[in-house]
Amino acid sequence: MPLTAVAAATTILANAMKGLDSLREQAKGSKDAALKENISNLYDNLLDLKAAVIRVEEENSGLRHTIAQQAERPPEPEPRQVGNVNYYFVGDKGPYCQPCYDVNHRLALLAPQVEYAGGRGRKCEACKTVFFETTGSPARLQFGGFDDPEEWMR
Repeated sequence: MPLTAVAAATTILANAMKGLDSLREQAKGSKDAALKENISNLYDNLLDLKAAVIRVEEENSGLRHTIAQQAERPPEPEPRQVGNVNYYFVGDKGPYCQPCYDVNHRLALLAPQVEYAGGRGRKCEACKTVFFETTGSPARLQFGGFDDPEEWMR
């Protein structure tokens, strides 16, 4: 498995610290003050770099956690008008009952469209609301839902 950039930087830092420790041991016997000061400055810079790598690791971990949470969250439903009614859809799936989602944050799939006395519409089995996408003709309303007044006798 290939190393991530942060893991590679951590390995490089660990190797640099080992090399710097070895150099410091060799310089202990030296009377060269400039050499000892340079080694001390190199330690300071290396520790600053190590702190920066730790901050990047923490930031990456937080970003991975945020991405994982977003991947788990279902997509938000979007309202679309169908006939005279607004329904919620999630992508191509739907329609879902708008009152059920608005009140209870629950996606309730609506029954297929059927003909009612008031027009064509859909019913939500969760809240029992009927949504009319089209209105029926006045004759249908007047004569019990039939187009022809004589049709009920057949």
